[in-house]
Amino acid sequence: MFDTDDTIVAIASAAGPATRGIVRVSGNDAVSIVKRVFTPFNGWPDSIDRATVIEGRIAVDDVEIQAAVLLWPDTRSYTRQPSAEFHLVGSKPVLQMVVDAVCLAGSRLAEAGEFTLRAFLSGRLDLTQAEAVLAVIDAESDTQFDTALQQLAGGLAGPLGELRERLLSVLAELEAGLDIVEEDIEFISQGQLLSDLTRNHQKLAHLIEQISARDVTTDLPT
Repeated sequence: MFDTDDTIVAIASAAGPATRGIVRVSGNDAVSIVKRVFTPFNGWPDSIDRATVIEGRIAVDDVEIQAAVLLWPDTRSYTRQPSAEFHLVGSKPVLQMVVDAVCLAGSRLAEAGEFTLRAFLSGRLDLTQAEAVLAVIDAESDTQFDTALQQLAGGLAGPLGELRERLLSVLAELEAGLDIVEEDIEFISQGQLLSDLTRNHQKLAHLIEQISARDVTTDLPT
């Protein structure tokens, strides 16, 4: 079971060598843990109350690694927890050394998907967007990638919310007509009811097709 009160750390950049790599930290003790492993070139500011970028170095096993640390001390982060990112050379051994140092300073290694889980639990992402994060990572074609990005940007949550409101409106009119049958008032005609349900059914079918497009691949077997 995940403990959302723990401070977690993991490599957040893609696997393989690169000019820049990222190590992400999230949790209530993120800022204090960062201060244990990171030394700014110009010292720590008197207070950190907003998103801040600080240049400095990390000392690991007698090796000094130059890095920049991005700090979010409040709830305006991806997880809505105090968070930090180390931006440094994208060498996997170097990134792993930083992760190990952060763990020794009081953090623990994040489980797979735990940052996104915290974003979902805090309300930063809805369920469809949380699923889209995985879909972006696993995308194997341009179609899958574009569909996942649309979903991540709210491309499903918004239309689903509108569809729900429309169906609730139809239901309210239908129930009102059933409750006041003795009055000569027609809240919604049978033709209008059928038309509204048909239109909403078509919208729902389109959304299902959009979700299914994530699993469609244009790659041929090799």
